[in-house]
Amino acid sequence: MTLVAPHPISMVSRPKQVLSRGALALIVGIPSFVVVLMLAVTVWLGFADKMNEFPGVLSLNNYRRLFADPQILGALINTVGFTITTVITALAFGIISAWLVERTDMPGKKIVYSLMTIGLLLPTFFLAMGWLFFMHPRIGMMNTWMRELFGIENAFNIASVTGMGWVEGLGLSSLVFVMMSPVLRALNPALEEAASVHGLRGAARFFRITLPLTWPGLAGAAIYIGVIAIATFEVPAIIGMGSKIFTFSTIVYLNVSPDQGVPNYGVVGALSLLMIVLSSGLSWWYFSIIKLSHKYEVVAGKQYRPKLVELGHWVWLAWFFLGSFFFFSKLLPFLIMIWASVLPYFQPLSIHAFSQMTWDNFRKLPAALMWRGAENSLLLMVFVPTVSLLIGLFFSWVVVRSRARFRFLLDWVAFLPHAVPNIIFAVSGMIIGLFLAPKWLPLYGTIYIIAIVYIVIRISLTTRVLNSAIVQVHRELEEVSRVSGLTRMTTARKVLIPLLAPALINLWMWNALLTFRELTVAAFLVTHSNVTLPVVVWGIWQSGGLSQAAAMSLVFVMMFLPIVVIYWFVAARSAGVRHTA
Repeated sequence: MTLVAPHPISMVSRPKQVLSRGALALIVGIPSFVVVLMLAVTVWLGFADKMNEFPGVLSLNNYRRLFADPQILGALINTVGFTITTVITALAFGIISAWLVERTDMPGKKIVYSLMTIGLLLPTFFLAMGWLFFMHPRIGMMNTWMRELFGIENAFNIASVTGMGWVEGLGLSSLVFVMMSPVLRALNPALEEAASVHGLRGAARFFRITLPLTWPGLAGAAIYIGVIAIATFEVPAIIGMGSKIFTFSTIVYLNVSPDQGVPNYGVVGALSLLMIVLSSGLSWWYFSIIKLSHKYEVVAGKQYRPKLVELGHWVWLAWFFLGSFFFFSKLLPFLIMIWASVLPYFQPLSIHAFSQMTWDNFRKLPAALMWRGAENSLLLMVFVPTVSLLIGLFFSWVVVRSRARFRFLLDWVAFLPHAVPNIIFAVSGMIIGLFLAPKWLPLYGTIYIIAIVYIVIRISLTTRVLNSAIVQVHRELEEVSRVSGLTRMTTARKVLIPLLAPALINLWMWNALLTFRELTVAAFLVTHSNVTLPVVVWGIWQSGGLSQAAAMSLVFVMMFLPIVVIYWFVAARSAGVRHTA
């Protein structure tokens, strides 16, 4: 009998294989546990009578207080109105802009793409401040002019539910543009041409043919924007709180950080659970619509020939629309913030105001606090995207490549942070840091608790992008590497990651930019030692130094813009972005 010696590769690779499986389980297991723990804490919070006991006595007292408080019920009604206004505004500007770029022969499309991409990254609190200075009922530049010239009081009031929705919708229009552009680009014009033959022209053809065919994308964009609007904090905080107009996010903030008394964490937990149910329902609806998208497929292989609508002499109207959108949504707030930053107090344009221009607001900025905020923001900007990318890569590999039975459960856990408002994770992180973390692990008040929450809420975006990227890499490339004796870890490092490099670079920089400008989570978890730059702006604004807050926000934007430029010229190019000239 001939004995065959075992292959040396198999002897070496077996312990490495076990090690790689253990490391893989650890990397995907810890984040999954943190996500589930945060949601479980939120559910427990809504039923707990005392915060210092776990699990303690559970009851429905928090929900009774919730529905008995007229202020909270009013805030929920405001949230509905704010969300509807946001969705309508965002869809109106986003869809028309996408149609002009994708379905017409309008020149200069590359410029529109660039401005829309940059618009996605402009901090929302910056836009909110600019619009408040422009249309505040008392100090707003436009209302002051209307009062002095025509004697009209409160001609425009941005400090309202519809006003806040208008500002938020303008900020999210760029996101609708990005979501709807691929849908309109892939739409077969054959049905539109048939409609033209039967007499449908212009707007009638757009509303009766084009929009119905894009229903899955349109409904998906509307629901996605709605989920964001339900829990957004920046616009309601900047515009609404000063006028006692509260939404879900600001009423949670007031209960967590009240001016007087102790925080009402129980009501916050009850309110958060309601928002989880609502947001999860909208997210389920979103995916139900996406699953039906095959019913609207009209692109037919080689027969697909996109035909652009010739604008002719109407091209000036298209540019007037886009120019007005960019002016009111980006340029006008920026110019007003510059004007506000050089005045001792805000006032409209006048000869007297020009005589009072000063640099004192910039000179009096809290330098020590600003540098501490810059250090923390830069640290988060590097650490959060890096860890998020590492976790997301392992999550996506397990979901897409492995045959593990729990991979669908893992994908569901990775999606949860998208279905749940970010503000809820902030509150949950606060509760864990204050009451549940062991004494040997001090989290609350450190930069680490902010980083953990940031990483959790970035998991969804990271895994959605990497799932699609890994699917495009054929399995055979990894199988060849495995046959050659390389472990999963080595295969990923030498084969998979180099092939995914463009997507990884793009995703890292995108997450870095979102982390740098994030205000909501940091505002809930801020202490003196973990302050970030957006929170410095928010703190100055809250203290009543409006002109100084404008100066600080300009400093923030000036620090932010170079990073945006780097993203555009490095990440977008490496991802293979192509624009139609």
